[in-house]
Amino acid sequence: MRLYITSSFGDSREDIEKLCSIVRSAGFEDFSFIRDVENYQKIFDNPEDLMKRSEDEIKKSDALLIDMTDKPTGRAIEAGMAYSLGKKIIAIMKRGVQIKDTTKGITDAIIEYDVIEDISNGLKEALRRWHKSKKCRGEHIKSVRINCINGR
Repeated sequence: MRLYITSSFGDSREDIEKLCSIVRSAGFEDFSFIRDVENYQKIFDNPEDLMKRSEDEIKKSDALLIDMTDKPTGRAIEAGMAYSLGKKIIAIMKRGVQIKDTTKGITDAIIEYDVIEDISNGLKEALRRWHKSKKCRGEHIKSVRINCINGR
């Protein structure tokens, strides 16, 4: 399952690589627009071209991961695209952060964390549930809250 990982140019290369590694270790194929398309450099002069390419990559993905800790805007646009394309959406956030009901309404899984490494088990659980529902009952898992504290 290909997971489109949202990020912004404010995120460090190290943080993006760490998140991609966690996603891979959970069993997903990771895709980062900043890493895989832009190679950590702004290469789009036209914002319309940027968003069109982002949409194309979201179409190729099965799901999207967005960190809602800092109330992202650009990443939220990508989440909206994913939602309109019928993709699964995983929202992650630091424990205690409140997200709006509109965000809850488009997410398929919400994973809280204390440190970013804590999301691994939540991602594995979401993947397991999605595979199980697809193979066994065809159920759609909506708004599953997966609490991850210290990797539990």
